[in-house]
Amino acid sequence: MQGDALALSVDALALLADALALSVDALALSVDALALSVDALALSVDALALSVDALALSADALALPNLIRYELQLFSGK
Repeated sequence: MQGDALALSVDALALLADALALSVDALALSVDALALSVDALALSVDALALSVDALALSADALALPNLIRYELQLFSGK
């Protein structure tokens, strides 16, 4: 009887050790997922910054003909 109880205790301990190992693995995966989420957020911020830069360049390109016209008027004296 005591041998059976000891064997069950050893099995239970082994199961607890397995559960702990799985919990540690799950925690590591969660940390990896968090790191990937942070990387994705950083990439989104970079993409937003590039979009703002592209918008500014578009505004500059739209203003360029008027600027050229204005400078030509200044240099021609008109």
